[in-house]
Parts: sequence; structure tokens; C-alpha cells
Amino acid sequence: MDSLSPALLVKAALTAAGHTMDEPERHVWSRLAALVARPPDELAGAVPAPGQLELEALFAAPTSETRAEALADTLTRRARRDPSFRRELEAWGQEARQRSHRDETPLDARAAAVQGSLVQAGAVTGVRFVTYGPGSRHSAT
Repeated sequence: MDSLSPALLVKAALTAAGHTMDEPERHVWSRLAALVARPPDELAGAVPAPGQLELEALFAAPTSETRAEALADTLTRRARRDPSFRRELEAWGQEARQRSHRDETPLDARAAAVQGSLVQAGAVTGVRFVTYGPGSRHSAT
């Protein structure tokens, strides 16, 4: 399994915490919460399930990179031990990525220059950069 992106978790948490009004995206967080709440077979009845405390901590502070990374690490470890959880987590990640890219307004950057991680442009407003995938560490506005 590819590592789970903390930036994707932050976006889902921000949406669930009411920072956006998109109900289908709120469903993404609900699905993750239900998946995490289900304890692994070997820990049936365990409360809280592995990752549940980290999920709640991220919901309480949805912009916390540290909490997002802690949740991503815990879920990645759990997915390595539980093939069923891994499949469901991968499906969740695909849905979350698809929803995060849907309805995004493309940037009209005719006068911008991009080189590596540097973007040079004139006056630009309402632009948000979010990184996903292995090696992504944060998002910036």
C-alpha cells in the first residue's frame, strides 16, 4: 500500500469539521470514521480501535499536520497487518482523491512560471496548493 497522505486526511477533516459545505465530501470523512472504528479481527471488541484516537484528535484540530501524520502512520501500520482493512482504506483514499479534485476551478496562470516547487506569478488570489501522495508533507494557501 502506498503511504496515506496527511494532506488528504487534513482536507477530509476540514470538510467534516464544517469548513466547507459539500455534503458528499463530508460523507468521505464519515466513511473513514466508520472504517477506523471497526476493530481488527484479532482485537474484536477493543475500544478504541487502532487509529480512532488519532482520528478524533485530527477532527478536533483539522489543520494540524502533526495529527494528520500521526493518523496516517497509524492507519498505514494497521493496513500492513490487516489485508481487508488495507483494501477498504485504499478504496477510501481513491474516493477521497476523486472528490477532492472534482469541482476544482482550474488556475488560469498565463503569466506564471513554475519551476520545481516554486511558482512565480503576478497578483493571484484564491489559489490553494495541496500536495498528495508519497513525500507530500503539507498544503499551503
